[in-house]
Amino acid sequence: MNFDLKDKIALVTGASAGLGKAIALSLAREGAKVAISGRRKEALDETAIKIKNETEAKVLTFVGDMTQKENVTAFVNQVVDDWNTIHILVNNVGQATRGQLDSLCQRDWQQAFEVNLLSAVYCTKQVTPLMKKQKWGRIINISALSGTEPGEELIVSNVVKSGVISFSKTLSRELASYNILVNCVSPGLINSPQNDGYFSKQEREIVQKTIPLQRFGEPKEFADTVVFLCSERASYVTGINLIVDGGVSHSV
Repeated sequence: MNFDLKDKIALVTGASAGLGKAIALSLAREGAKVAISGRRKEALDETAIKIKNETEAKVLTFVGDMTQKENVTAFVNQVVDDWNTIHILVNNVGQATRGQLDSLCQRDWQQAFEVNLLSAVYCTKQVTPLMKKQKWGRIINISALSGTEPGEELIVSNVVKSGVISFSKTLSRELASYNILVNCVSPGLINSPQNDGYFSKQEREIVQKTIPLQRFGEPKEFADTVVFLCSERASYVTGINLIVDGGVSHSV
C-alpha cells in the first residue's frame, strides 16, 4: 500500500536497532526522509547504510542520549538546518526494567522515567513549534503492552509505560486544532535483539503458546502499523493506543 509519505521528514529516536530501525526503514520505503538517533555510532551507521541501500532515501544520523535536553536540541536543530522542518516524530527510546518493589532503588525509578517518558517529552517540545507553524504533524509514542496490562516483575515499566500512553492521549487533545495527530503504539512480543537475548529457546516455545497467533511478531509488522498512523490514511485517528501483540491482551 502506498502511504504517500514522499518528501515528508521523519525523526525517529532509538533507531540503531530493533523496532526503531524497522520503523525508520518502513518510513523510508514510503518515501520519507529519515533522521535517526541512537547512542551507538557503529550500529546507527549500519542502520543508515541499510536504509540508503534498500530505499535510496536521504538519511541523517545523530549520536546522542535523548534523555539529555541539549542532545535533543542539537538533533532537532541539525535536522532543521539540513531539511528545514519536521513532519513526523516517532519517540521510540525506551527500556524495560525488571524487578519487584523491594529490589528496586530510587535510581531504577528515575532512570526508567527519564528514558521512557522524559525523552519523549523533550523531543516533542522541540518539534511541536515546527508542526504548529505548518499545521501538519504526526507524533507517535512507542509504549508497551505492560502500559495497559501490567506484567509480572515489571512494576517500574508498568508505571512509566502507562505514563507514555497518558501523555499521548492528553497531548492529542492539546494539538488537535493544529492538525497534529498524536497516537501511541504498544508492542507485545516482537522479535528483537532485546527479546532474543532474554528468552532461552525453551522459554520462547512456552511463551509463544500463550500468544493466540502462536508466534512473536516481526519488526516490519509493527513498523508498518506505525507508518499507517503517520500517513493521511489515518487522518481522523488521534489519541489512541494501538496494541500490536498478536492477540495477547485481554482488556476491552
